[in-house]
Parts: sequence; C-alpha cells; structure tokens
Amino acid sequence: MDIEVSNRETLADTASLLSDSSRVKILLALLDGRAYTATELARSANISPQAASFHLKRLVSAGLLSCVSRGRFRYFKLAGPHVAELLEGLLAVDQVVNRANPRSTCPPSLHDARACYNHLAGRAGVHLYRGLLHKGWLVFEGSKLVPTAAAADLLDELALSKRLPSLSGKPCLDWSEREFHIAGELGVLLLNSMLESRWFLRGNGRSLTLTEKGRRRFATYALYPWTR
Repeated sequence: MDIEVSNRETLADTASLLSDSSRVKILLALLDGRAYTATELARSANISPQAASFHLKRLVSAGLLSCVSRGRFRYFKLAGPHVAELLEGLLAVDQVVNRANPRSTCPPSLHDARACYNHLAGRAGVHLYRGLLHKGWLVFEGSKLVPTAAAADLLDELALSKRLPSLSGKPCLDWSEREFHIAGELGVLLLNSMLESRWFLRGNGRSLTLTEKGRRRFATYALYPWTR
C-alpha cells in the first residue's frame, strides 16, 4: 500500500479515527468508489446529520476523504485508492482476528461480486485474477500486473485493446476471499468496461450482480466459475 506515514503520531491519529464505528461505517459506504452527500452518509451510518458532519470534517481534515461542491450540495468520497486498500486490508485482518469459526462474515450481497473502489472484488474478482494468471493473459513485471498479447480478444471485446501497451494493475487482497483481485488502473478499466457492457449491474452500495450475459462471456473465456 502506498501510504506515507510521517511519524508515529500521525499513525496513532489515523488509528484513533478508525476506532469510531460511525466513521468506519461512513468509510465503508464509500468503498463503492462513488460520492455521497452528508445526509446520505448519515443515513448509511444510522447517525444524525449533525454527527455525520462532525465525523466528515475530521475525515476530510485527516486526508481520508475529499469533498467536492456542486451547487448547494457537497459530496464526499474516499481521498484515493490508497484509502480503499487500507480499509480492505483492515477488513481482512478483522475477519482473521475476530471470527470464531471458518465461515466468512462477509454479507451475502457482497460475497459473489462487489466494487472495491471501482475494481471487481469478491468471488468474481478473485476468479478473474486467478484465471487470467493461469491462462498467461496476465503476468507480473516487477510488482505490476501487465496483460499479455494473448488477452487481446478479451481486451478488444471490452474496448481496451488500444491501451494494451500501457495497461497495468496490481494485486489487492480481497477481504472476503483472502486471495487477490486486480486493482490499479487495469482493475478500474476492466470493471468500468464490464459495467458498460452489462456483464455486471450495480446493486445497492457496493454490491454487483453478474448478469446472464456476463456469465456467458466469462464462460467463453473460461474465467468463471474457476476451480483450483
């Protein structure tokens, strides 16, 4: 994770911010990559608008959120993918530390497919990552994930083939599956293209639904479902 910590006090301050359940609920609501008003976030966190304003001010001041004004409305979103990666990492740790049995505590609506700051996560994201690597359509160049020429048909169908020379991504630990999915620019472009092509539909919050068309296309490329 590309998170710079200037001193121990800064790290302690960030940890203190994340110790409040209302602030955590606000941050998790923003993991779908979209921007929301204070009223919407207050409703999501089940707190008063006044309490939401207090928490949002602290999160913006700490650099975890950014705020954009549009007319009389102010919209809040995560300050960047580094914040999403921090949250996903903490969720993964929380699952390991606090679970009393092997079953995942991930809500069913998020388990199969969800948005992780605009890239595909959940079972579908893990299967995609694993399948592309297995087929040799995705390789590591240093720490970067780079598509190969063998992935040209898939990338062409998703209108990404022209960007092939410069496309790259990185692995992101999936908190429900405890494996990796594709993050970075490549992850964002893949999910956006799959949404535009209606392979997936957005649900409430972060949830995504794999459509019948999406199932057929994943099956065509032998990417989903995937067995070890």
